[in-house]
Amino acid sequence: MLEQMQKAAIYLRVSSKGQEENGFSLDAQEKLAVEYAAKQGLKVVKIWKGAESAWGKTERQNFSEMLSYMKKHSDVRHVIFDVLDRMTRNDMDKIKIAELVKEYDKVIHFSRDNKIYSRESSSDDEFMLDVQVAVAKKMSNDISRKTTMGMIEKAEQGIYPSCAPIGYLNNRNTGKIDVDPVRGPLIKKLFELTASGEYSLPMIEEILYKDGLRERLHGGRVRKNTLYRVLHNPIYYGEFRWAKKLYPGKHIPLISKDLYERAIRALSQFQRPRVTTRNYPFSNLLHCKECGCSIVGNLAKKKYMYYRCSFAKGQHKHKGYIHEEQLDAAFAAMIDGVSIPLDIAQWIQKAVDLRLKHVEKAHTKEIAGLKAELSKTQAKLEQLYNEGMDRGYSSEFINHNERRYKSRIAELTQQIQAQQINPQAVRQKSVDVLKLLCNMGTIYRNAPLAEKKPLLRHIASDYVLEDDKIWPKYREPFNIFAEGNKKCLEIKGKISKSSKHLIWGG
Repeated sequence: MLEQMQKAAIYLRVSSKGQEENGFSLDAQEKLAVEYAAKQGLKVVKIWKGAESAWGKTERQNFSEMLSYMKKHSDVRHVIFDVLDRMTRNDMDKIKIAELVKEYDKVIHFSRDNKIYSRESSSDDEFMLDVQVAVAKKMSNDISRKTTMGMIEKAEQGIYPSCAPIGYLNNRNTGKIDVDPVRGPLIKKLFELTASGEYSLPMIEEILYKDGLRERLHGGRVRKNTLYRVLHNPIYYGEFRWAKKLYPGKHIPLISKDLYERAIRALSQFQRPRVTTRNYPFSNLLHCKECGCSIVGNLAKKKYMYYRCSFAKGQHKHKGYIHEEQLDAAFAAMIDGVSIPLDIAQWIQKAVDLRLKHVEKAHTKEIAGLKAELSKTQAKLEQLYNEGMDRGYSSEFINHNERRYKSRIAELTQQIQAQQINPQAVRQKSVDVLKLLCNMGTIYRNAPLAEKKPLLRHIASDYVLEDDKIWPKYREPFNIFAEGNKKCLEIKGKISKSSKHLIWGG
């Protein structure tokens, strides 16, 4: 009988100790998933479980192994997760799961919600999955705020709260950063060479490479872009930036502030921007696919406005010039691609409202539990004060338990604050976004050229130009609406290669 059953794999994850204690432990997830598989007539042949962050770059080894396993084993068609946010809280992992479904014909199950996602799922179901991923990501961001606050507190103490920059090493014992005996002197030399005003960054890159400066992780050449960032980092003269604020550090400076400022002034002499007599509304909005340099405006024959690669890193094969009107039309077409009809917007808003009700209910339940424990802890502290002396408790015993109770009260208070959400604010944000999504095309076309760049930056964080194609890097939630459409917007049809407005080899 078991040989005839379809095979399934189970993926289980917790991202914190708190989840282990709140009903989402690995054992609880496994028990529910196994029971679910039995009800569905599935034979479990593989289980992954562990503590992994949904955002970590190196932590999600199990997730990567699961993807690889499912692609290699065509006979294992089903993957069981506990709930959606145990599967993913970010867009990249959602795309990888969608690949399993679309290209490998896998079936995704959520045992706690009793839901299934497969090739046969409707477009409505797929869209709701996208919306739920976005909501789960929002909740994950809120929870991570507590960690951010801890790092800010560390910064206020003068301790750099992250991975040490090149030239320094993290000291696990003290929690501070120490001077790297190998790279530290070379970073100091970088500032000295730059401050002399006699060397450009490419020249300094070559000098330091010959002197032995290498990347920490891969041992490769430290490129000029990295050196540029190093030269603008105040940590090397004793201060550091964290959360958009400058803090005095307790680490040993590699250089003086005077050397730092002289290096910055000298560096600017090699990077003076070209001054133009007119404005180009789309300049520095796009980047060249070939070399990564900015696409800048250019006036040809004193009347034609074009955009081309700045060739800041040198000439290359593709040297197309795109007329401003045609580029404007291409951006308008892109905006149309992420706009939605009013009836769809209303339907989405109803779905968001429904999801918010479920989220608010879950948060209310969680807060109630935390407040109950908070009241008990406060009562214990009060009882300690009232009965401690009467029962003859030692001062050492009273002080120890007082610290323990106060620490737990502070922890519970922080957890309650982290769980607080404002449904009205979240809903208003979704209303504003949907309103924008419905009217973006009209807003863009009616706006003067000089005012179009801010809207384009709101939609995507970057645009890459490759010959006759634009590749936008959409921001949320525009990436959700653009997903499934073409990833690049071809300007073909809008820009003819035979047109006088497109000159090759120029």
